[in-house]
Amino acid sequence: MIGKQAEFEGMVPFAAGDTYNGSSVTALEENIKRVLGESGYAYPQVRTIPEFNDETNEVSLVINVEAGNRIYVRDIRFTGNNSTKDEVLRREMRQMESSWLNSKSIETGKNRLNRLGFFETVDVQTVRVPGSDDQVDLVYDVKEANSGSVNFGVGYGTESGISFQVGLQQDNFAGSGDRVGISAMTNKYQKNITLDYRDPYWNLDGVSLGGQIFYNEFEASKAGIIDYTDQSYGGTLTWGFPVDELNYLEFGGGYTHSRLGNIKEYVQIEKFLQAQEKNRDAEGNLITDDFHLTAAWTRNNLNRGRFPTAGNHQKLYGKVTVPGSDVQYFKTQYDIRQYFPITQSHNFTLLLKGRLGYGNGYGQTNGNDNLLPFYENFYVGGFSTLRGFRQNSVGPKAVYNDPNGGGCGNVGGNNPCYSATEQSVGGNAVALASVELIVPTPFASDEFRNQIRTSVFFDAASLWDTEFTYVSPDPNMPGKQYYYDYSDPSNYRASVGVAVQWMSPMGPLVFSLATPVKKFEGDKTEAFTFTIGNTF
Repeated sequence: MIGKQAEFEGMVPFAAGDTYNGSSVTALEENIKRVLGESGYAYPQVRTIPEFNDETNEVSLVINVEAGNRIYVRDIRFTGNNSTKDEVLRREMRQMESSWLNSKSIETGKNRLNRLGFFETVDVQTVRVPGSDDQVDLVYDVKEANSGSVNFGVGYGTESGISFQVGLQQDNFAGSGDRVGISAMTNKYQKNITLDYRDPYWNLDGVSLGGQIFYNEFEASKAGIIDYTDQSYGGTLTWGFPVDELNYLEFGGGYTHSRLGNIKEYVQIEKFLQAQEKNRDAEGNLITDDFHLTAAWTRNNLNRGRFPTAGNHQKLYGKVTVPGSDVQYFKTQYDIRQYFPITQSHNFTLLLKGRLGYGNGYGQTNGNDNLLPFYENFYVGGFSTLRGFRQNSVGPKAVYNDPNGGGCGNVGGNNPCYSATEQSVGGNAVALASVELIVPTPFASDEFRNQIRTSVFFDAASLWDTEFTYVSPDPNMPGKQYYYDYSDPSNYRASVGVAVQWMSPMGPLVFSLATPVKKFEGDKTEAFTFTIGNTF
């Protein structure tokens, strides 16, 4: 019993006098084998011998354990990695050569390879060494996936028409496991050039090093947001530290220079602009230089990186500008995905997703409270947040204040008058939730089972502004149909639909067909989306 008799006895799930249960006996045998397998005994024999007493209707169970020889691992080999370097796979191993075989470490290595996202499938075999009764070789067989992608997106909206975006990313550059991204993107509302690099094994302890430099031009009105323009450039540097097999910490710092113009002075932005008066030039442009710190915690327990069917993924992210920056604010976001396999084959899987986000300013500038800058607001709508709605169209709308009250029909009156529009301005708090049933793709062969995924979903989202002060509308308020309490998180939207994802040679290709089941005036719908290079 290799000195583990007490541990084995503690596993017994039944006691004298209980009703006999064959499945409990089988489970006990498997647990004993698992413990032996983690201690180097790869081929144990565990047999339960029943001794029946027909007179008393009782059975005595004698569990016979034959551990066998302790097995050592001679070599670990990899097959199928035609482009990925051997060291990229080997550094994910937790089973070491020349040590005794540990079934748990072998399975952990398989899971870590799956989570890389470089492979469609990963299999492992234990092969006996000829002429030896205590040595084996481990052979990991992988099928490489397309780790690089040309991100080409096409969307069609009921009001937005057709939009395009393009970019290039390689998650396994030259088979090194490093991520290199070069993006020169242009569409109707954005021009962006970004260089992105990340080395997941900057040193042997698994510390990662990454960085990004960017230049960006953004025209908000063409992205479904109230009009402003943003020209910005900057860079970030991040370091990642593994805590254990599942948890990962990342810290970073960066700098951003922004020049914002054509700013509309609506009600929700008034207090922010008052605090930023010293950073505005003669033309009304807002020019800022900000240094920020970031921190993130990630827990990844998914069974594989591409199209997972079990486990969960969580990420908590925070960003804060350092004191002395032109804009002092913080922003945090928590995301979670949980997969529940419904069938043993994982053909049917339930996916639950959620997101919580909040941001605000801190401190005061010139006697005015700092608020979250409007260009850092959260937005909802589009394939990555709320399917069935046009990008960024959901949530609070711009409200203007007429000091003379003319818009309410009382010209020259003392009471100011609000007028609402259908221009989206975002919010500083967001909550997203999604329930998705993953089902077998009709007419798809077994060959494409790991490359294509079909699902039926229900999405819900709420976006609100905690700093907004609701004022009861005047009966003659212009745009009254768009106006409600933007500080109330209970004003949610929802949609239902179906989605198909395909890992094509060009990258993830996604189709989505959705319809809103709860919406507000001013929300713009988008029934069908087609995207390459982004999954939700």
